[in-house]
Amino acid sequence: MRSISLLFGTYNHQPDGTHTERIETTYQQAYKPFISLLYKFPRIHTVLHYCGSLFEWMEDRHPEFIMLLKEMIRRKQVELLGGGYHAPILPLIPDGDKLGQIEKMSTFIRTTFGTRPRGGWITERVWEPSLARILSNSGIEYTFLDDQHFYVAGVEEEDSYQPYLTEDQGKAITVLPLHLGLQAMIPSASPEDIILELRAIATRGSGQIVVMLVPGEMLVDTSIYAERGWLLRYFQLLEENRDWLHSVNPRYTPELLQPGGRLYFPCLSSLETMNGALSLDRQKTCQEISKRVRKPENGIYLQRGFFRQFLTRYPEIGLLYSRLMYTHVLVSQIRGDKYKKKAALNELWRGQTGAVYWQSHQGGAYSNQLRKAAYRAFNEAERITRKAGMFMPSIIATDYDMDGQEEYLYQGKVLNAFVHKRGAAVLELDYLPRSWNYLDTIARWPEQYHRYKYEGCDWYMRKGFIDHFFAPSTTLEKFDRMIYQEMGDFINGTFELEDLKREQRKVVLARRGNVRVKRTNNPLTLSKSYCFKDNAVELDITIRNSGSAALELWYGLELNLSLAGYEDAIITVQREDEDTAIGAEAADLEAIKGVRIQDKVNGIQITMAADREFSLWSLPVHTLSYEWQKLQKIYQSTCLVPQWQLSLKPNEQDKLKVSVDLRKR
Repeated sequence: MRSISLLFGTYNHQPDGTHTERIETTYQQAYKPFISLLYKFPRIHTVLHYCGSLFEWMEDRHPEFIMLLKEMIRRKQVELLGGGYHAPILPLIPDGDKLGQIEKMSTFIRTTFGTRPRGGWITERVWEPSLARILSNSGIEYTFLDDQHFYVAGVEEEDSYQPYLTEDQGKAITVLPLHLGLQAMIPSASPEDIILELRAIATRGSGQIVVMLVPGEMLVDTSIYAERGWLLRYFQLLEENRDWLHSVNPRYTPELLQPGGRLYFPCLSSLETMNGALSLDRQKTCQEISKRVRKPENGIYLQRGFFRQFLTRYPEIGLLYSRLMYTHVLVSQIRGDKYKKKAALNELWRGQTGAVYWQSHQGGAYSNQLRKAAYRAFNEAERITRKAGMFMPSIIATDYDMDGQEEYLYQGKVLNAFVHKRGAAVLELDYLPRSWNYLDTIARWPEQYHRYKYEGCDWYMRKGFIDHFFAPSTTLEKFDRMIYQEMGDFINGTFELEDLKREQRKVVLARRGNVRVKRTNNPLTLSKSYCFKDNAVELDITIRNSGSAALELWYGLELNLSLAGYEDAIITVQREDEDTAIGAEAADLEAIKGVRIQDKVNGIQITMAADREFSLWSLPVHTLSYEWQKLQKIYQSTCLVPQWQLSLKPNEQDKLKVSVDLRKR
């Protein structure tokens, strides 16, 4: 029988910010039993990839795992793949960070295991043509992409069992196809069925190479590793069929990398990411068209999403990406202190962990702890960049989120606050001593798995100081379910700059908009003056009736504070005669003078006060999303909406003053 070569292994990743208990569970149920069983079959060669943060965790918690890997590498049973240290989505990050992360990973593997990686793993196989040049310049000789990518690039299915060469600006790299159909059989099909499939491939000709690399976290079923489990039987069959089925490592079998030709791949990624990047309507259209394709192989001509579309489909991901790029600029400006530069780079790279920049079946952007870890890293990097004793608080005007208009960034010694012209809302509120962004929120965007398409989903970002004009029929329940009527056009409307006083740390934005009362649009001017103190944000609001009719208005100012968890805070409302603690559930309260939130995780007291009494809605915001293949209810933020009833005659105005103070308890 003709022989074939098999590249088998796993790729393993735990994003920065993942709870230690979850990593430990996965280690005990997947990582440890896999490598322990593999060790008993020294003639079975594998290719493995572990991200740098997972290696760090293992070094700290399970050094015996590292020792076992060293032994398996010494006997040439295991080949480790390099890649970005913190598993970034490589095309999203600047070229210097790409090179730095790959080199950090290669250096770690070389110093820890005594061998420099030749192959590299691409997170989620997010490919853009320039990666060929980056990987080549990093010393990576080969990488892997889905076999579907090869079909799109012009390769027929029968020719997909060999590597190909691709290049960018004369820098070439070898790419091997991942055979997704075979990978999908692990461990759902029997080992015998997989061997039969491999035998059928072998009959097509000699020199065939089959690549099967599966996520290690998928192999968590304890029955896989049992005495008569799936993996044991699979390894036994590989040994029994060694006469024609050769498990190999490219490092020790360099002839495997002889390319079958040259290809050019368009911008592609895993099928899950390409589908997820589309809007809901386009996802459904794409599914319908896919069903109409008579020949499955013709599906390669169906254009799906582009990974960068996640940055616009989920605007909060776009803001996190903007924070990444802005922090990169800050870190790049460090001169003359290589130790400070290295420390800041490490934090910047930690925040580039790819899992949080898209929405996946494992949580992704909806994962509160992953976003917190990214913002924490960026804040830490920014703190490192500041020269002790020389930093002065200031407001800068810059196009922070790359939308074509300026935003206003206050950077203080204790607080950062970024103000956007859209809605004159605050998009980021960092408490720097704890490296915590209290506006790290995400809205309840519509998803395919939602029972109802619109009810309970948001239509704007849940950020800070959002202006509402409620209809008289509005209730807390309707607001929570997003079935209330918004009378104004200020939430997503563009405000114009009226004044910027850098020395006084003050910025004033105004919008002449409309509020709909009794089926009539009435002109209304709303001015918001932000003044930033060391520990506080002070907001002066001026609402002017610019029309000819008297107006009765119900105005609310929404503030979403993102805490570590649902019950990680004590909320106390201040009234004239007493202070009252309220629970974490929704509450509708009257005659409030102020609100105090004790953040138990960070040890911070947040106080919201106003210059007059107000009514208050307090409610938690949860999203429904998949984490580890289970639909879960995930806490995102605590929403506070102080409200006032206003009566304005023509050309009359009213003023409100609201402050939010943050300080250690």
